[in-house]
This record gives sequence, structure tokens and C-alpha cells, in this order.
Amino acid sequence: TCGITFSFGGLKINDDGQVQDTTDETIPGLYAAGELVGGIFYQNYLGGAGLMSGSVFGHLSGRSAGTYAMQGAKAAAE
Repeated sequence: TCGITFSFGGLKINDDGQVQDTTDETIPGLYAAGELVGGIFYQNYLGGAGLMSGSVFGHLSGRSAGTYAMQGAKAAAE
């Protein structure tokens, strides 16, 4: 059998894990991390580096998504 373990392409994100559209504008409320994010590794990557990338950007994206959700909840309460 075979499978895909890592991809060099994917969604473009900013430093907060927010997905960017084709004009580099942030798509509100859409965050990404892990193997579906592109642009981190170009020619090759070190074995196991995908797991660390997922951990780091997962933390950043999760924190940013939580902040975004709390701002929405605060605005709805006002």
C-alpha cells in the first residue's frame, strides 16, 4: 500500500494561522495548521518536521481562533 505522508502545497496562512486568499487577504474566522498548510517546506523536509510544524502552528492557530471566537461572543453580547 502507499499513502501521502506530507505535501509541499496547501493553504497559505499568516503568523496567526489565519488562512489567506489569493490576494493575501485574511479570510475571517478560517484558521489552518498541520499538513494542509503550504509554504513551510520547499525542496525537502527533515523527517518528523511535519509533526513539529503541526504542533507549533496548531498552537498558534488554536490560540488565534479562540481569540476570534471570544471577540465575536463579546460583540454579540453588547
